[in-house]
Amino acid sequence: MRRLIVAFLLFGAATAALAQPQPNGPIETVTSEAQRAQDDSVARTAVGALLAESQSMQGEFARWKAPVCPHVYGLTPVAAWLVEHRIKEIAAQVGAPVDRNDPCTPNIGIIVTPNPQRSFDSLAARAPELVISSTRRTKVEYPVETWYAGLLRDYNGKASLDESWEDAGLDGPPYVPAQLSRLSTGQTAEMGAATVLVNAGAVTGMELGTLADYIALQTMTQTLMNGRCQPVPSIANLMLKNCDPANHVERLSDIDIALLTGLYASEERPEVLQRQRIIGAMKRSLQEQRAR
Repeated sequence: MRRLIVAFLLFGAATAALAQPQPNGPIETVTSEAQRAQDDSVARTAVGALLAESQSMQGEFARWKAPVCPHVYGLTPVAAWLVEHRIKEIAAQVGAPVDRNDPCTPNIGIIVTPNPQRSFDSLAARAPELVISSTRRTKVEYPVETWYAGLLRDYNGKASLDESWEDAGLDGPPYVPAQLSRLSTGQTAEMGAATVLVNAGAVTGMELGTLADYIALQTMTQTLMNGRCQPVPSIANLMLKNCDPANHVERLSDIDIALLTGLYASEERPEVLQRQRIIGAMKRSLQEQRAR
């Protein structure tokens, strides 16, 4: 944990209508049921397509418990502040904790560089827990790519890096002092740090708000943004070619907001039902957005 913090220091007819018999309960019920079914399908699709599970705990999805503090390297001070401010706005909107201190100790590092691979290699040599503790990826493949340092916290409050027991050099799953059962995992997944590498050439000319929204989706939780077109309107499709135009947006979509809001609104329990709780909370968020 201490190394993690130290390493980070280095977004008319109306009248006629009244004369006609008005629709009553059955029609409204049919419409409502159809909308609920659509919300359920969208929520399940989005959770399955965009959220990445914990590296070592099946069915667990990480979220921030520590207040988020993004810091941008490689942009002008004004541009960096705008990106950081937008990410904090989104974090607050979806229910994530936000560090309001200025300056704050960064746990989201955003590096804008003309050579992302060189930056990755440098980080891997100096602070490997930031870029390879949760994945074995060592090549930068996409214009904007995020690496995560996740945490697992047990019932006693002890935190450890979220990594598979094979990568941790163990012969089997570690012992966890918890009330384990078929429904309880005994541990909760948390975000510990996120490192974003941005190819400066690929985002030249992009609006800062668009870039901030794109990064926010990647850093409010661990995501499955892997170069595939997502089957729902999502900013995850921003830099992908040949995606359905209807699913290409330049700001966080209602579905993106609902996904993150659902994650942070769902009850935090060390259980294998977290996916269902997120889906349920996401559906409620979609309904609330339509009611506004």
